[in-house]
Amino acid sequence: MTGAGYHLRTFGELRLIDAAGDAVACPERGLLILAYLSASGQKVATRDKLATMVWPDREKSVAFKNLRSTLWRMQHLVTPAGAILSATETQVALGPLSCDVSDFESVEGSEESFRNALSLWRDTFLSSADLPSGRYASWVMEKRRGFTEVLRSALIEAERRSADRSTLRAACAHLLELDPSDGAVREILQRVCHGQLLRVRAPTEATLQQGEFSEWGTQAGGSETVRLPRVALLPPAAFGSDPMLHAVSVAVIEDITIGLCSLRSMTVVAPYTAERIREAADKAAFLERHGVTYALDCRMSDQGLFTQLIFLPTDQIVWADRFPISPAGLVKQRQDIAYHVARAVTEQVETRQADHFDFVTHPEAYYAYLGGLRHLSGLGLPDVRRARRDFREALKYRQDFAPALSGIARTYVNEWLLTARGDNDLLLTAERHVKDAIASNDHLPAAHREAGVVKLYQGDLDESLDSLDRAEQLGPHYADVLYSHADTLVHVARPAEALDKLGKALALNPLAPDAYLWSAAGASYFLGQYEECIGFVQRMKDKTPADRIVAASWAMLGDRKKARQHRMRALKANPSFDLDKWLAVVPMKEQWQKDLYREGLKKAGF
Repeated sequence: MTGAGYHLRTFGELRLIDAAGDAVACPERGLLILAYLSASGQKVATRDKLATMVWPDREKSVAFKNLRSTLWRMQHLVTPAGAILSATETQVALGPLSCDVSDFESVEGSEESFRNALSLWRDTFLSSADLPSGRYASWVMEKRRGFTEVLRSALIEAERRSADRSTLRAACAHLLELDPSDGAVREILQRVCHGQLLRVRAPTEATLQQGEFSEWGTQAGGSETVRLPRVALLPPAAFGSDPMLHAVSVAVIEDITIGLCSLRSMTVVAPYTAERIREAADKAAFLERHGVTYALDCRMSDQGLFTQLIFLPTDQIVWADRFPISPAGLVKQRQDIAYHVARAVTEQVETRQADHFDFVTHPEAYYAYLGGLRHLSGLGLPDVRRARRDFREALKYRQDFAPALSGIARTYVNEWLLTARGDNDLLLTAERHVKDAIASNDHLPAAHREAGVVKLYQGDLDESLDSLDRAEQLGPHYADVLYSHADTLVHVARPAEALDKLGKALALNPLAPDAYLWSAAGASYFLGQYEECIGFVQRMKDKTPADRIVAASWAMLGDRKKARQHRMRALKANPSFDLDKWLAVVPMKEQWQKDLYREGLKKAGF
């Protein structure tokens, strides 16, 4: 094929483009050869150098054979001015080929050239290519550092003559994402931002010695390098029919991100990267790959902008709030939201530096713990026991790891519920692990939550509420705590309050575990809302644990056939279920609750 010309894109996806703008079929290693010859500035390289760089894991004779084959497969790439690659017995030369790398040569020429260079640079040189290890990968790393230095120098120059503050702010955010200690870039950001940026106290020597962090790369005492907490503010997806409200919400998050970039207590994922994370199919994997410790998840709804800050190592919501956004007063709303969210993020990240330090020093324990949490999202006995294994695995890396100790306690409580045998040993084992968790970390909401749940099923309802009150004080936006508090309210004959609290938990955690819905079903049953009870169970992924209460609900609605179907399913899962024995051990404060539950189960045939 003969074309008028070819263009090589090296930033982002590595592609060869023809004159019509279409991608040209080309071997990937051939594209890497083109990238090297174009970006190295040499235009010519020996066969020996290319073969050993591009195929470093092959015998030399095989590498030369692969090079010959690749060059032969690219011989059709010819322009009127000649082939884009030509070769002799010893050398390979680059022919007529344009490349996006040349955009950096004139990066200081105009505002437009600076914007173009920034757009390329944030896509990263050869970011999507499968780089050969060794010399080629090292060369790519060096080129990326070089491009960054070019852009940084261009930014310093552009500030003097550019009126495009938004581009300057974006460039500062990206550069500070790589190096938060760059004082010159931080000063530029402060000058080009409108209004006062957040003011945060500088860490003292005393606080650094207590486990807080200095700037990127250095811990007090000059010993081991420790990374600062990394924060990603994920902009909301489009919602509703008013594009203006969505645009405002996105702008608010970008304003906050830029403001946080000026702080020395954290590193911040730049807005462009945060948008890519939001669009990713597997956000959790993307966040882990980018080393994110905190994620601010934002969603638009009819009630406005909902924001929640998640500490990813424990998947805990540490702060959440909802802000109204309406066409009237958008400017004032934007300022208020930006102020409150930025302050909350800053306070949470800075006051939880000990948690971040703990995660950095014991990452294996946290990863095993997260595995246990994922299994606990189900309510089957196999899931419960898999979760217990993961939590015990976490304790191998750190024996006093409070989140894992409280997680183990939860597995024993769940097993007590699922087996419905009133096995007191399970609750005693759970109680022992809870006490160990609280002794290890008295400020962990999850530990006090588990204490409240254990006390609930041991029949000490007042102490259960006390523990759950304490848990909610420590974690007012922790959805699991709200759920457990609500579940206890069901047992103390306050189902309406329970449903209200469960509504808040479900708002914080829309993709909630089945346990939330199971508890909401119980609250609805005791309010006489039997259809609502069945509706909550229908939303559960695994409906088996709730078959008894569904059978009771259908019976109370007068549908004996459906009640019988669910009774048979419940007995198949737990053939040894004994109604009188179960009601004797299930804690309920008021007799009317037991009578109502007994009535439904009896009508269902239990």
